[in-house]
Amino acid sequence: MTETTRIVTVESWRDGMNDRIRSYCIAGLASFLGACAGEDPPPTPLDVVVVPARESHFPIYGNYVAVTQPSQDVEVRARVDGFVEAIEYQEGSYVSAGDPLYRIDDRPYVAKIDRLQANLASEIAQLRKSERDVERLRPLYAENAASQLDLDTAVAAMEQSQAGVAAIEAELAEAQLDLEFTRVTAPIDGLVGARNVDIGGLVGSSGQSLLTTVKQIDPMYVEFRMTALDYLNAQRRRQSVRERQEADEEGRAVEGWVSITLPDDSTYAYRGDIAFTEPEVNIETGTFAVRAVVPNPNRVLLPGQYTRARLELDEIQNAVSVDEKSIRIEQGGSYVMVVLPDDTVEQRFIVLGPQSGDSVVVRSGLSGGERIIVEGMHRVRHGQRVTALSKAEYEQRKEALLQEAAQQTAGEP
Repeated sequence: MTETTRIVTVESWRDGMNDRIRSYCIAGLASFLGACAGEDPPPTPLDVVVVPARESHFPIYGNYVAVTQPSQDVEVRARVDGFVEAIEYQEGSYVSAGDPLYRIDDRPYVAKIDRLQANLASEIAQLRKSERDVERLRPLYAENAASQLDLDTAVAAMEQSQAGVAAIEAELAEAQLDLEFTRVTAPIDGLVGARNVDIGGLVGSSGQSLLTTVKQIDPMYVEFRMTALDYLNAQRRRQSVRERQEADEEGRAVEGWVSITLPDDSTYAYRGDIAFTEPEVNIETGTFAVRAVVPNPNRVLLPGQYTRARLELDEIQNAVSVDEKSIRIEQGGSYVMVVLPDDTVEQRFIVLGPQSGDSVVVRSGLSGGERIIVEGMHRVRHGQRVTALSKAEYEQRKEALLQEAAQQTAGEP
C-alpha cells in the first residue's frame, strides 16, 4: 500500500467517526428536549394490595400426628353353645346398650330348666317330709318315747334335703343364666361391627366364639406422641390460663386444650383434654404417648382416622406478624415490600420467628401497622411509587375498569 492510499483510508475512517458522534449527540439532545417538553409523562403508579402488619399476642402451637381410637372396644362373644337362629342388627349401625344382636337356639336350655324345676319340686317334697318327721320325734324324745338315734337320723335327713334343695336351686339359676345368654345383646352404646357368623352357624366353645364388636365413639380417644419439653410447656401454659380465668370476674370455664383438625383441614368443633400420658419417655425417640378425650356427639370422628392434634405451648406478647404470602426469600435473607408514608416501596429485610397457620412472627425489621404488600409484589421494585389499596378497594377498582371496558366494547361499530 502506498503512502497516498494510507492517508486516504485514515481520513475516511476519521470522517465516518465524526458523523457517528454527531448522530449520537443529535439523538441525545432530541431525547432531552422531548423530555423537557413533556412528551414522555412519568409512569402511573401501580395498584397494589396492602395489609398492615399486626401487633398482638401471638400463640405458639405444637402440632402432632394423631390417630382416633374408640373410648371402648368391646368384643361380643357367645357365652353358651348353640346354633344361631337370628341376627337382629344392621352391620355398621349405631346400637344402644341392651339392643338385641343375636338369638341362639334356646330349646336345650329350656328343657334343662324344666328338668331342674321337676327335681327341685321333688327335693322340696322330701324336705317337707323330713321337717314333719323332726317335728313328730322331738316331743316323743322329750317324753323318752323315742331314742336319740331316731331324732338324730330325722334331723340329718332334713338337713340333707335342705342341701339338696339349695343345690338344685343353684343349678336352676345357672340354667336360667344360660337361657338368658341365648339372647346376645349390645353391652354398650356404640357402632357395631361386621358379623362373624351367619344364621345356622355353631357358636360358643364348640364353634365360633367372637360374634362381632361394639365400639364406643362418644367420647373418642385421640392418641399422639409429643416430647417431654412440649408437654411441660403445654402444662405451664395451661396453668397460666387457668389462673388468669380464675381471676376473671365472669368466672368463665376453661375450654379443652387439645384441638383436632379434620381431613378437610377444618378445625373440629369440640376440644379435648389430656386424660392419659405414658409413664416413661421412649429413649430412642425422646417422646411418649399421650391420649386426649374429645366429645363426639355427632359421630364426626371415626376410629382409626388420622388427624392432627394441636396444643398451645406458649404466647409471645405484642408480637408483630405478617401473612406468609407477603414474604419473599433470597440469598440475602427474607424480606417484605413495605409501602412508606410517601407511597414509595421499600424492600425491607426481616428476621422471622415462629409460624402459626398463615401468620409468621417478625422478630426484627418491622413495626406494627406498617403497610405490607400482599398482592402485586412481582410488579414493583424498591423506590417505585405505588397506589396502596385494601383488598376491597382493589376489587372495586378492578370491577369498575371491567365495566368501563365492556361499555367501550359495546359502543364500537
